[in-house]
Amino acid sequence: MAEPIRSETQLGLADLKRRFSAASLQIVEQHRNTNLHRSTYLVVGTPERNTHLTISDDFLDDLPKTKDYHAKVESYAAAVAGRIKCGSPDVFYCLAGIAIVVSIEWPIRTAVLNSWPESFVAINIVNQVDGQIAKCSVKIDSSIGQTIFDILPQTINSVRLAVDDGSINFFKPDVRQKTYQTIRQQNPPTGTQTQTVIEEFLAGKAHKLGYVIVDELTEIWAGDPWDAQYLGVPKKELLLAMRLMRLNGLFDPGRGNEYVLPSDKLIAQQSSTYRQAAEIVQPQKALTLPNKDILLSEVTTMLGRNVAIALIVIDLDEFKSVNDTHGHLEGDACLVRVVSTIVTVIGVKGKLYRWGGDEFVVALPDFSTEEAQVTAERIRVAVEQAKLGGNVAVTASIGVCGNDRTDSKSGEEILAFADQAMYQSKQSGKNRVTTWPFPAGNS
Repeated sequence: MAEPIRSETQLGLADLKRRFSAASLQIVEQHRNTNLHRSTYLVVGTPERNTHLTISDDFLDDLPKTKDYHAKVESYAAAVAGRIKCGSPDVFYCLAGIAIVVSIEWPIRTAVLNSWPESFVAINIVNQVDGQIAKCSVKIDSSIGQTIFDILPQTINSVRLAVDDGSINFFKPDVRQKTYQTIRQQNPPTGTQTQTVIEEFLAGKAHKLGYVIVDELTEIWAGDPWDAQYLGVPKKELLLAMRLMRLNGLFDPGRGNEYVLPSDKLIAQQSSTYRQAAEIVQPQKALTLPNKDILLSEVTTMLGRNVAIALIVIDLDEFKSVNDTHGHLEGDACLVRVVSTIVTVIGVKGKLYRWGGDEFVVALPDFSTEEAQVTAERIRVAVEQAKLGGNVAVTASIGVCGNDRTDSKSGEEILAFADQAMYQSKQSGKNRVTTWPFPAGNS
């Protein structure tokens, strides 16, 4: 016989329903979980658009008398209700240009429902454009005072940050993923994002969520507080950027002050940007990579269109020792692993070229040198940690240069600058990243 729900928990559920109702959210379904942990599984939203969560009895018991819990529930309800006006509350846009559905596999059986210091939350992530899937688990820190309503936005935004840094691999729906990819819970960036980054985020979100993945033009919520947390900015900066973009004709008014529709001007602008990027960003496999001549031809085309671009030159450290120790067949296999590692990091944001031997170049359209430096460091760490040379410590010396760091309009010169930065990394001890121009004393 099922364990009866205690009176304290019933009062907590009634309080929760009142706060959800004030935000125009319904509890569409409700089930008790008593087999492992005393908790309640809820489907929240509307019958057509909803999300799922599990809440422990401990939280519900304390909810009516805990003001801090009141604020957390109301903040969550407002965020879910705001997204429901535009579509599914589980759809999110990432700075990497990808729209994803994030579905948590409830219940969370450890940290969220007990007081253990760490646990893994199982999640299914679906790319809304191509339907590819990633099964992941987010490692969370259940600090004292954290509730499910704190952990949910942190977990969702950790997923988005992992998509941005290329640490998640997506697979076709018919591919069986035997293990979950682990995502460490990340803190969003601190400090103020540039106005350009905020505007680019809103433009990409409006284009993908309001135009690309829907059957008819759809509003987006420009003031989503979870977006503000993800970007590390106050919500008012999102709304300021939205107003400026409306004045510039990129957004049409929506049904409320914080809602906008993508305008024809925005759709044309974004479509043009994606077409340009598509000319340089294509899926890549093993060592069937374009060479230096193709690189220079494509970079010259991009520069002729005044597109921002950064180049990363990568030279493997100790690769010769792999050939000398294990032979050329193992050397070739090592290069295949290197290519796979680099492509995993850059995802669809860039394109990899083989310069010759053990030297490679990554081209990143729409990247500044500073942004490319972050990607280069991720490549360096990934190569080092993957131990691609077996018992030979293969690492990468890397140089970076973007056309924001030079007045040159020549692809050959920008490549030469990145190459000089790479040699500076070699001379400074290897396994490091150097950007052009480097301090005069280091030349």
